[in-house]
Amino acid sequence: MTRYMTAGAAALAATLTLGTAALADAPDLRGTWLGSYTTVSPSHTYRGDEPRFNQAEWMLDIQIQEENVFWGPSKWRRDGDTEWNANEATGTISLDGSGSIGIVETSPLVIGANALIDARYEDGKIFADFRSLRNGTTYSTVLERQVN
Repeated sequence: MTRYMTAGAAALAATLTLGTAALADAPDLRGTWLGSYTTVSPSHTYRGDEPRFNQAEWMLDIQIQEENVFWGPSKWRRDGDTEWNANEATGTISLDGSGSIGIVETSPLVIGANALIDARYEDGKIFADFRSLRNGTTYSTVLERQVN
């Protein structure tokens, strides 16, 4: 019995060590990230029968990061617009070392999630796939960190 308890304790210690090592490897994503993209939205009765395609840009401003979770404003605007549409983003960086990131965007106007974003951090960039839960808008973009 003692042998099994010792083996169990060793396995737990190894798991905690590996978990701490993976946690230490989470990249520091704090800062402003910007990317441009083409978005498509489904047709709506008041817009006509065709889907809408737009050029736009997304700014993710990660202001707070604790270990592998983060928070910050998520903003977007169509090409030619000067005003940003503002939301909030919460995210988590996978502990498996893959660079996978899960982000949920919420709107201050409506309770609940506005969008789900699957992303990955690779070569100093964030590759993101956006899916709106409200209006069906989708896009993919590459976010690059902005230098102040």
